[in-house]
Amino acid sequence: MVVVRGRLDALTSPVLEKRIQELLDLGENRLALDFSELSYISSLGLRVLIMAAKNLQKVNGKLGLAALNEDIFDVFKMAGFTKVFSIHPTIEETVQFCAQ
Repeated sequence: MVVVRGRLDALTSPVLEKRIQELLDLGENRLALDFSELSYISSLGLRVLIMAAKNLQKVNGKLGLAALNEDIFDVFKMAGFTKVFSIHPTIEETVQFCAQ
């Protein structure tokens, strides 16, 4: 599980991208991202998530997103990403999804 805090924007997106790549390089193929402490996401943040999903798809992996606040969920909804990502209200449900 990776907890994403604060803002996911041009300054912080590369940090998350690097962390996800490190996990993939270690052979992780199921990632649960906890967004309960995320207050903002930019298009660059969304790009990192799309790339992670594509990389996981190549290895039959899973990416689950948890606990998006209303504003973040609205961004996903407007971008049409609620149909692309598996979004769950709690981290427990996301972990369970990833474990299946």
